[in-house]
Amino acid sequence: MISTLIPEDFWPYFDYLPDRQRAVNLFMTFTPLFSYGTTCYSIYRKQTSMGFSLDICVTMLMAATLRIYYYVISPYEVTLLRQSLVMVVIQCVLLKVSLSYRPSNYDPELLTPLPKFRNELNSFLPRRLSASTYPVEHESYYIQNSLRKSVEVIAGDVLKLGRSYLYIGFKHCLRLFDVYYQRPLHFWQWKEEAYYWRFVGQFVVIFGVLTAIFRNNSRYGEFIGILGLFIESLLPLPQILLLDRLRSVTNFKVILLLSWLGGDLTKLGYLIYGTDNVSVIFIVAGLFQMTLDIYIAFQYIHYKYHGNEDMNEAIEDNALRSQDLNELVEELVKHEDSESILMKEMNLV
Repeated sequence: MISTLIPEDFWPYFDYLPDRQRAVNLFMTFTPLFSYGTTCYSIYRKQTSMGFSLDICVTMLMAATLRIYYYVISPYEVTLLRQSLVMVVIQCVLLKVSLSYRPSNYDPELLTPLPKFRNELNSFLPRRLSASTYPVEHESYYIQNSLRKSVEVIAGDVLKLGRSYLYIGFKHCLRLFDVYYQRPLHFWQWKEEAYYWRFVGQFVVIFGVLTAIFRNNSRYGEFIGILGLFIESLLPLPQILLLDRLRSVTNFKVILLLSWLGGDLTKLGYLIYGTDNVSVIFIVAGLFQMTLDIYIAFQYIHYKYHGNEDMNEAIEDNALRSQDLNELVEELVKHEDSESILMKEMNLV
């Protein structure tokens, strides 16, 4: 149909244009440059990286590095290899820009320490299961001389204990992705820039040496392939927690979100329709990452158009709490004054 609209004299010029496959491959190669390059420019233009999670850089650096090493063991489409190389370069640039424009008063020591696992577990468990430091009378498991009822209570407590361990453990794992809390050894929360580059260099060297040693081992190839995909699937988590705390999408570029969603669709399309020999875990990881990206899309829409309302509600709540606290203090002062006056009268009598 197109040939009927274009005169035949112009047909030879189409031979100088790249074919469709080459154009698609070129676009796929430089996709990270388009998506993360705009984020670099936005941070540079606003002179602040507030609102952008540095965890994105380490996540993509590790995932892209593992994909490059995976190519050495099990070669795949060369376009994806070039994309991984471009990803490493642009993430290094993004990390440098983000660290350069990080708030000058940043100090990881001021972050909130992680709550102790045992304390949270004890507060979540029933009293008879908690390790309390106070002398309490624990209930007996032998109920009404009935063995059946006693077994039912024990079984219920075992289920509560297991559920409590899973719930508190999940909360602690989730807090590791929250920039509000101190991580063990302040991982990726360091104040000095050199520590970030040292970790990246050590990661590249360690897995480079392991890949050189086990390059003929298929199990090692599967391990770094699954590990890279798992790390990449966790990419949206730090940004979700950061946006939830800030209640703002300042410095978060919508093109970055669109590139994530587009990458999810492309990856799932390839895993489902582009190849037959694929593990289910790859598809599950891809679906998990896409679910998190869709959640970020809802966050973006909500905080973009309703962020001020949430901030006003939070301010009003804090004002009401402070007002209630002031009233409580005044009541206590009045109570103390009345008690002191009563004591004076009693002494006079």
